[in-house]
Amino acid sequence: MSNTIMIDAPDEGSLESINVPLLLAQAWREQRSGQLQISHGKCERSLEVRRGAPVSVETGNAEDTFARSLEDAKLIDASKRLTVERTASQRGCPQASAVLALKLLDSQVLYRAMRLEARNRIAETFGWQAGFYRWSDELPVENPSAKPHDVLVLFQEQLPHRWGTERLFESIVAVQDIFGDIPPGFRKVAQKLARTGGHAARAIERLDGRAPLGQVLGACAGDPLAAATLWTVLHTGVLRLKEGGARKKTEVAALEFDVQVRIDATDAKRNLPDTEAASSRTGPSTSSAKADALREEIETLLGSLSDLDHYSALGLAEDAGPTHFKRAYFKAAKKYHPDALARLGLDELKEPAAQVFARITEAFETLSDPGKKAAHDSGGSDEPEIDTARLAQAETSYRKGEILAKMGNFDGAREYFEHAVDLWPEEPAYQAEYGWTLYKQPRCDRGRAAHHLEIALGRAPEDAVIHLRLGLVLQADGESARADELIARARAIDPSVEE
Repeated sequence: MSNTIMIDAPDEGSLESINVPLLLAQAWREQRSGQLQISHGKCERSLEVRRGAPVSVETGNAEDTFARSLEDAKLIDASKRLTVERTASQRGCPQASAVLALKLLDSQVLYRAMRLEARNRIAETFGWQAGFYRWSDELPVENPSAKPHDVLVLFQEQLPHRWGTERLFESIVAVQDIFGDIPPGFRKVAQKLARTGGHAARAIERLDGRAPLGQVLGACAGDPLAAATLWTVLHTGVLRLKEGGARKKTEVAALEFDVQVRIDATDAKRNLPDTEAASSRTGPSTSSAKADALREEIETLLGSLSDLDHYSALGLAEDAGPTHFKRAYFKAAKKYHPDALARLGLDELKEPAAQVFARITEAFETLSDPGKKAAHDSGGSDEPEIDTARLAQAETSYRKGEILAKMGNFDGAREYFEHAVDLWPEEPAYQAEYGWTLYKQPRCDRGRAAHHLEIALGRAPEDAVIHLRLGLVLQADGESARADELIARARAIDPSVEE
């Protein structure tokens, strides 16, 4: 089998088709040298890459905030920051050059600050999901003293922060069936990655070709650093792929990366005059359109929160039932989640989105409870106050548990589901998943499993999966009559129901 899942990105294209970490992983794999120019809205970066490693990064003048970063690090005060900014503007030079000319810092201190600034500027591009990139083979004269950045360690440290745990976990879930090990030639590289933390070391240790990536991540309790480590070794080619259940390379590549590079469109852009090419780059992207639509939706809802009844808050008609309530709630939870907003570049809307989601949650809790729904429908107003932060934590724990459960790590998933239940015991999905993991974990606890599944069934009496799971637990516990009744009811609700 090939040494890696090859993603052969063209020399220029859209960041909606491929992300910066994948571009740099390919460069490291191929030991490529060149200038990687990246644009994202008004932000621009030019990365000097030599033998697969970023050496330096240049930004537009409007983005040069080096003096402010020195002030934030308490290396200079506010008056010196203003002096640096004024000098750089007058001379038309980078602020780092102005600091050097003004002799404000010791050369070693300045060098370390410049390295950290460059590292942060590179890492910022990891989260860009809209814009364009272009590779150029032209390079300045090499500076022998320039030290390259370790891009593999940068992936490890920054992907959990720049992508968020949900997106990072999804990238591993998509390739969870792949087997691989570390070949002798890359063992030193792997050992360096292992030194970044305990879970990273555990992930590297388990990459022996005997367990798929999903199980390796599950054994690391879904730790974000472990997930970033697995992503890094997979896409840089440090991991040698093995047979043994792995999907075909082309299938996995299509599944995880969804790289839809339109070669004809790219070639056409290359043949456009410069003005036309520039115009084509500034057109609205799909991500921008989604971001604009979501921004407008949040702002509209925020302005009308006090006027919305519970059904309108969920976007439902008054004859909607429990299934519709749940579907609308979880759709909103996904849409307004901080990670989802970050992916669209809408970090500034996290607080307004939280207010909107709090109102939706309030509506969901009221309409999902028969007593509270009846009171609301009859004009009552005795409704609960919702702790938005608590619900957000519960949903985050639930999602992490789901990922581990899909990987077969029921013991690890149990901890997350238990936390979700502790935070929000009213949610039947949390109770159901917690009960099922208590049954499926290595030390099966059928009594507690049945207890939590019973709670879930009481709150979601038309859920086929809960009926089936409770039936299977009771069947294993010898309660055949009720088990058969529950399983039959599950099939009646949904003939295709599965565990």
